Amino acid sequence: MKVRFEKEQVESKIGKCLVGGQPGNNPPLMIGNMFWPGDKIVESRKGTVKFDREKATQQIRRLEELEKLTGLPSLVDMVANTGDEMKQYIDFFVEATEDSKMPFASDAYMTKVKRPAVEHVASLGQMDRYLYNSLSFWEKELEEEMEYIAKLGVKHVVLGLWDAQDDFSTGRLSCLDKMWELLEPYKFETILCDCSVMPLPTAMICNNAMQLIKDKYGLPSGSGPANGVYMWMKEAQAIGGKDAFKGVDVATEAVASLGADWLMYGPADTCDRIFPGVAIAQCNFASMVMDEYKELPENPTHPFNLLFPDVVKQFHDKLAGVEKKRKWLRK
Repeated sequence: MKVRFEKEQVESKIGKCLVGGQPGNNPPLMIGNMFWPGDKIVESRKGTVKFDREKATQQIRRLEELEKLTGLPSLVDMVANTGDEMKQYIDFFVEATEDSKMPFASDAYMTKVKRPAVEHVASLGQMDRYLYNSLSFWEKELEEEMEYIAKLGVKHVVLGLWDAQDDFSTGRLSCLDKMWELLEPYKFETILCDCSVMPLPTAMICNNAMQLIKDKYGLPSGSGPANGVYMWMKEAQAIGGKDAFKGVDVATEAVASLGADWLMYGPADTCDRIFPGVAIAQCNFASMVMDEYKELPENPTHPFNLLFPDVVKQFHDKLAGVEKKRKWLRK
């Protein structure tokens, strides 16, 4: 696994969250879904949307708490069927995060949902912390969509990179190559490259694609391994049921986070199991980088610095040429 690139690595800020850079320096941005199809906090999606605001607020507060505890920055990706529904979720989220200013995204495939959402964010003056999800390679009117959102003032975008004709890591890179000429005139501040996990065992193909993209473009790259995990949910019953599914979920997210700048981990209410797993994976990844390059994360909120300060200090001392004497070595 390549952990240092000669190409300058782009570091971007979505609201208060830093994303990108050389692997191991910054923890991945954790993107979780709220109001997804089947989310139990949603009671009705028609007309005036009905959802459990108290539980939704509790989810957000837990994300804020885990961000402080683990150092993993958080962004909420809201899913809706209509533009009007999405507007109501956005209004709720902006109000609920007035203090923390947690960034957010609107998640929709159809233009008739995307446009009202982005127009509403523009009217609220919230573009600094809004992520447009997404500009996809397979969109028929991609150039028109880019021009439209740029005029509205969108600063941060996700690129959906997947080519049915080339389902390998090279296909993800070639998608970006084809989109790049269209993107350049608009100078978006943040471009997150989504390497698009499909079946569960393909998560590490996406990690290979991330390396190709970072090597050529230096752009923050990641994936949504939760797509594969949840597609496999029924099969998990044969080898252990719910416990097996939860274990595979954490393991997949943790492994997929290695070398990734960001991660779509699925439902936000799984954060209690996902954040600790990814945080520990990031600590191990940072120690691997340190072992090879003799560098430790400078980001003070990196999980390694927050969760294992004594270990980090020991390595700092060793890298400075200070050799500690251990009691058991003394005679």
